[in-house]
Parts: sequence; structure tokens; C-alpha cells
Amino acid sequence: MSKLNNSSLTIGKYSCVRRDITSITAIILATCCSLFAAPACSDEYHYNNILIGDRAAGMGGAYTAISDDPSGLFYNPAGIAYAQGNSISVSANAFHQTKTVYKNALGSGNDYERNSSALLPNFFGIIQPLGKGKVGFSYAVPDSVIEDQNQTFYNLPGTTTTRFAINFNKSDSTYYFGPSYALELTPEFSVGATLYGHYRRNEWISNQLINKSAGTYQWLNQFYKNTESGIKPILGLMWNPTTKLTTGLSLSKVNIIQSDTAYQTICAGDIPGICDPAYVPGTAPVRVVNLSKAKRVYPLTSTMGIAYFHSKSLIISGDISYNGKVKDDNFGNKEPTLNVALGTEYYLDEKWAIKGGFFTDRANTPKIKSSDTNAYDHVDLYGASLSTSYFTRQSSITLGVTYRYGVGQAQILGNQTIQDVKSQASTYFLSASYFY
Repeated sequence: MSKLNNSSLTIGKYSCVRRDITSITAIILATCCSLFAAPACSDEYHYNNILIGDRAAGMGGAYTAISDDPSGLFYNPAGIAYAQGNSISVSANAFHQTKTVYKNALGSGNDYERNSSALLPNFFGIIQPLGKGKVGFSYAVPDSVIEDQNQTFYNLPGTTTTRFAINFNKSDSTYYFGPSYALELTPEFSVGATLYGHYRRNEWISNQLINKSAGTYQWLNQFYKNTESGIKPILGLMWNPTTKLTTGLSLSKVNIIQSDTAYQTICAGDIPGICDPAYVPGTAPVRVVNLSKAKRVYPLTSTMGIAYFHSKSLIISGDISYNGKVKDDNFGNKEPTLNVALGTEYYLDEKWAIKGGFFTDRANTPKIKSSDTNAYDHVDLYGASLSTSYFTRQSSITLGVTYRYGVGQAQILGNQTIQDVKSQASTYFLSASYFY
């Protein structure tokens, strides 16, 4: 959790101190804090939020040992050494939506629900021969969310709350862009590298209003903004031990060079204990601003893949990816994760192909125990993908969908109470490729 100016504010998870939900003040505190808790598509607790590329996404992301088209610039740049044709370009557009529900978060029947959706061009890539190797350039959006929440709760059980309203808007996107180069050292072995520029912008604003039966009220406005830039190098290897079997390996890590964070709260009302400690209930609104240049730490990611070319019509591939443990005093520690993907591609004839896959997206937080207090959400996600492609002599069009689903647990109230969480996400993508 990121400490700003030695105040009690933290960034990685919550924006205020979380307390036992036994009073009206605690309810608004716990609810405002939970703004950071939901595992929406753009979150710190999963690494496979949006699958990149048309062919790769259709195969569940099991692409490290194939990577012979522009998607390989992202998955394993060594694979583009075997790309066919003088030039290949790919563009993909995706509609991504998520839904997360915290069961009975504010008492029986009061679920905490958040929905998001985003339409984005999430990949573009091009490959050209250069000397003895291949050079490429790509743009990818592996994570993006535009999220809105508008909920009102009435007569919360066990309290004197007559109404609690929350309005929330969030925009959070990550962008990669940069060149790649691959060289075929032998017919069986190639190496490659991608140097991505990394840019992320995360901004949200929240308004909460609470009314009590005695006629008192409390209003709280929160605004958060973080921008960061850096680089993400990707190193790749490809080995073809036989004509039917290929293996691939990639290593990558995001390194932040510049980061700026601002957090502001404005509050007013009659209920003590929510605003800044110096605030006197019933007086003019108080504004608190905190700034930080703390840099987020990302894990080292290694992925191994294997692909079996059964025939000209059938390919089966699998990936295992490992994200290392992260120690980050500013934005929160992360547990190591191990994810797997399995995909297949089958050509019905010269013009039509279908692809399918399964993948995991495990949380990088520890499982919640009954003895824990204020733990991070833990939801392991499991997904499937399906797509179909139509080919002409020099182009192809692909239409596909991916879906993720998972259940887990959370402690959004700041005490030892554990809530059940259900999360699901779907992505619909359309892409076009051109070969010449």
C-alpha cells in the first residue's frame, strides 16, 4: 500500500482506514474503502486480464511456441523469425465487459455490485524482413476498463441509516508500444526481443452520501489519479526439435521510470470520524490532498510453451507462465502465480479455421483465512475462448469471444468478516490481417 506524505492514506488497496461495520460511520468508511477491492478487469490482482491478438486469443493465449504472426511480437518475439510473407499486419478491436458481486456486503440482501465495459482497439502489429532477420512494431492494450457504479441502499440493517448512495466512475488503461527484432540462427533455433514503452493511466472519482434517521448526513468526495511510464523488455527463444514439435520461452518485466500519484478528499456533514481528524462536524467542507512519486514494482514473468503440429489442419499448443513474487512497500506485495493455457487450431478447409482454448488467471493474493483481518480479495479465474477465421489469398478476418469466471472471498468491511465474491468477464473481438 502506497504511503503518501507520511499520512494514513494508502493507495494499493484502500483510500481510508477500514473499521468494524457496527455504526453508520463505519459503514461509509468500509464502503468507500472497498472502491479499491473489486477485482475488475483492470486490477492489480490478476495478470491475464485481456488476451492479445486474434489467433492467440482464440487459442486461450497458448501461443509462446507458435508466435509466427504479429501477435508473436507480444508473446514471443523469436517466433516472428518464421513469419511468412514480406509483410503482415494485424489489427484487433475488442469489446470487454466485467461484473463483480460481493454478496451481502452491507447486510442481508444488500449486494455490492460493480459493472464495467470498454470498446478498444487492443492490438496492432506489423512485420517486415530486415537483413537476415525480421523487424516488427506493435501496439497492445492488455488491460483497460471504463467503470461506472450508481447504487443506493435504504434502511441498512442494524443501523439508523435511512439512505446510503454511492456514485463511482473509473478509467484505467495500460498501453504497450515498441519495436521488435528476431533472427533465425539455424532452421531449428531463433532468438528475438521486443522493447515496449509502458504507459498506464488510472483515474477515478467517487461520491458517497449518507442520511440518518435523526436528520444528520455525511458527504464524502474522493478523487484519485495515477500515471506511470516505463519500459517492458521481452526476450524470446524458439526451438524446433522436429518438424512437428516446437518449444518457446519468453522472459519479461515492466520497469517503471516515472510515476505520479494524487489523491484528494473533500468531506462535510454532521457525523464525526469520517473526514480529516481536524474537521469539526457541521462546519465548512474540508479538503485534503496527498501527492506521491512512488513507483510500482512489477514481477518478472517467464513463460514456457510447446506446440504440436499434428498435420496441416491441426495444431495443439500449451503454455505455462510464472509471475514472480513482488515486494512493494508502496503499492502492496504480490504472491507468485502459476497460470496455464491450452489451445488448438483446426482448419476445416483452405478458407475456414476454428480455434479454441482454456486458460487460468489466478490471483496474486494469498487465500483468506478466518484469522485474517482486512485481507486483499482472492478470486481465481478460469476462462475459455472460441473463434473462427475466414481466409482469402492475402487476408483473413477473425471473430471470437473469451470468457472468464471465478468465485472467491473478500474482507471489504475491514474486520474478520468474510464475504463471498463472484466475478465474470467476457471479451468479444474482431480482427483483420493482410499478407503481401
